[in-house]
Amino acid sequence: MHATVVPELLAPAGSPDALIAAVSAGADAVYLGGAQYGARQNAVNFGNTEMEWALRYCHTRGVRVYVTLNTLLSDAEMQDAVHYASWLYASGVDAVIVQDVGLADILHTCVPELPLHASTQMTILSEDGLSWVHALGCLRVVLPRELTVREISAMYAGADDGYPEPEVFVHGALCYAYSGQCLLSSLIGGRSGNRGSCAQPCRREYTLLSGDTDEWGLPVKNSFRTVKTQYLLSPRDLCTYPKITDVIKSPAVSLKIEGRMKSPEYVAAVVYVYRKALDGALNGSFVSSDADILTLRAAFNREFTAGYLLDEKSGTVMGPEAPGNRGVHIGSVSSYNPRKKLAEISLDGTYSPEAGDGISFSDDTPGFFGGAVLRTVPAIHHMKFQMRVPMPVRPGNRVFLTKSGRSSEYATGLLRKNASRMIPVDLTLSFEDNTPVVTGRASSRTGEVSVSVKAGFSFSPAQNRPVTPENLAELMSRTGDTPYYVRSFSSDYKGGLFAPIREITGFRREFFAALEDAAVESFLPEETAGDAAALLCESKDSRVSCQTPPAPEISVYVSDCDTLRGALAAGCHRVYFEPWERPESGSGGDSDQWGEWLSAHIAQAASLCNDAGVELIWKWPRITRQSFLDCACSIIPKLDEMGVSGVMVENISALAAVRRAFPDVAVYGGSGLNIFNSHSARIFGSDCVSVTLSPELSFDSVGDLVSRLIAEEEVSPVPECIIHGPAELAVSEDCIIATAHGRCLRCGDMPGGRQWFGIQDVKRHIFPVTVDTECRTHIWNSRETCIIDHLNLLVDAGISHVAIDCRIRNGRYAEAVVNTYKKAFELLFIGKSMNDSDIQALKDGLQKIAYGGITTGHFLKGVEEKVEK
Repeated sequence: MHATVVPELLAPAGSPDALIAAVSAGADAVYLGGAQYGARQNAVNFGNTEMEWALRYCHTRGVRVYVTLNTLLSDAEMQDAVHYASWLYASGVDAVIVQDVGLADILHTCVPELPLHASTQMTILSEDGLSWVHALGCLRVVLPRELTVREISAMYAGADDGYPEPEVFVHGALCYAYSGQCLLSSLIGGRSGNRGSCAQPCRREYTLLSGDTDEWGLPVKNSFRTVKTQYLLSPRDLCTYPKITDVIKSPAVSLKIEGRMKSPEYVAAVVYVYRKALDGALNGSFVSSDADILTLRAAFNREFTAGYLLDEKSGTVMGPEAPGNRGVHIGSVSSYNPRKKLAEISLDGTYSPEAGDGISFSDDTPGFFGGAVLRTVPAIHHMKFQMRVPMPVRPGNRVFLTKSGRSSEYATGLLRKNASRMIPVDLTLSFEDNTPVVTGRASSRTGEVSVSVKAGFSFSPAQNRPVTPENLAELMSRTGDTPYYVRSFSSDYKGGLFAPIREITGFRREFFAALEDAAVESFLPEETAGDAAALLCESKDSRVSCQTPPAPEISVYVSDCDTLRGALAAGCHRVYFEPWERPESGSGGDSDQWGEWLSAHIAQAASLCNDAGVELIWKWPRITRQSFLDCACSIIPKLDEMGVSGVMVENISALAAVRRAFPDVAVYGGSGLNIFNSHSARIFGSDCVSVTLSPELSFDSVGDLVSRLIAEEEVSPVPECIIHGPAELAVSEDCIIATAHGRCLRCGDMPGGRQWFGIQDVKRHIFPVTVDTECRTHIWNSRETCIIDHLNLLVDAGISHVAIDCRIRNGRYAEAVVNTYKKAFELLFIGKSMNDSDIQALKDGLQKIAYGGITTGHFLKGVEEKVEK
């Protein structure tokens, strides 16, 4: 499935003005958020009235509209979301973008004609993942920014109509972590990216620390060594413009510009440059232009990278020097007169400033310390000019263009004219018994619309001043403030007749209004969804009270055999084993050697579990690219002989790969599946014996979810919650050690051998960091989740399976924590109550060995229980 034509240019529309700018500058489609359930709750977004305007504005100009419903939804929100999606469908939206698989399944069932696009938050990484979301009803998938063109081409090499078409990001901000797999903002500040409220903690300053660990696996503070202090989690901005022809050659059918939080000026400038590039590529004339790159940089940049998409390495993707707009360096300060507040600027020849430009100043620290706007075109002599600067600057301060007056003027012109995106119309005027009939055909990128209108008046023989054919053609070709222009006009009128000018102009207005209505109606569905959504939701809304389950079974996540031995010694019921010890140098890149290394570690862990009579589940990494899936699937046939009871998967692609190749293998769903409601639990439960619920759920939401599962007559998956341990906040393709130190752990060259690493923020919170066998960075919470004094709420919610995450600790810690929770459950189930002093003693014991303190996470309050409308 390779694009045979220039792909769609998809632009962000975070506000009505940004939408006008995007359409006028040449976007083929726009994506925007409604008043609810979108992943950019801080954008202006569109209420229902604004949405109707946006659909009419875009559709009359042949531009498609995709609406974001790309947040996780609770059971309490699902019915409203389905009603809203049904209204969008009836209103004529071209597609909705979804993250929540429960919502996607319901919409595919009850509004089957509504096109669904799988959000990048679904983390689709492989060909198997494509098939899985297509079965869910998705016709398009927004692929992760971390996939390369080579990987995407391989995924679609043998593709047919059974695969959703690919959409890729080509310009704009990059997330540090894989989208949909990041809890940084959620657990640091309570603002969830999965719920549309990311606070972007990745743009803050962090210090990378290294150190040694004690007998509990805790870092020893007096051993800390500072590796580097920078904006270590801040990527550069993606810009594929210079290599856009390489992107066009890929299977991608849609090229997406990020930026729903950006200004109309930004949208206009970026869309304009990419529209010109795509049109040039279509006729073979595209050549990367320095002027266009300067336009893109002046609009906004954190320095540019071609990104992982074009095989850039993390060293060129990351921009840790500063987190904000870098502007365009154009010169330096030569002198400053504080009395006149006048600075002399020496230009370096990159750019000649113009009226309206924003000029900013920088010293040796990141960012800018001040700036000013040029009100007039400066007089430049010998590459120098003077400008008023209200704040003091010093000779040598660097000077940057941070706002382009020309781009601002261009965007303002688009908004003022409101009609740069003109649709050509071919008009034919004929007469029936002296009554004019006009037929017109409008052509746009989305197709053709035809309409025929017969006038409500007739021409009569002229007495003295007949309407000439030229007069009639001129009158009928005026389009006013409509989005049309007349490309051709033909008529069988010979002259000699008369009609009042007001009648002719009124007839013309009637025709263009009818043409505009026809264009809008061409996007409307033939049938509306009716009340099917409500009926489906109501049928799924049954709940029953949860009976008190037996004492929950305790599972433990481990990453090495030392921790595994501690968990077994304490008497856990199940182990999720994700081996992290690095293979010998070179083996990580060789599939056969890597497979042998994994098999050996799994077999060793299985032997220990089998001797203890405990189930071992091989846990796969949160991110599983095709290379891992190929290797892992070669090991699965050996698992039964080893005594391994199943595999745990953390993403859709991994789940689909196992189910396709090994339908009889027991699969356990990890927290990376983002199960936030009972609908999603049922979908994943059809392939999994157990599902781990989202760590962003509260006790109340967990109880609601479980009660709905129990109400179902069909067999439901066993729901499990992670109740203790440092939460995995993010996983990134970047190797943070290489970003900070210059060399990867795999390369050796780090003092001290095997070490502990962490990043410290400005509030002195320290977040543990690990780097896996594929050099991906994993960031863990600065405090450990602990709900030992709230276990009664969990049990009341109907949870009978719980898990403790010990992957970044050791065996002594695992044994102590499992024993503590076993004692707590004994107090709850045998003593029938949890004495405050007894439970406080247990909690105090956990506090002493916890990393950075303890937290209940979202269990008590949850994230926003209702996405803001």
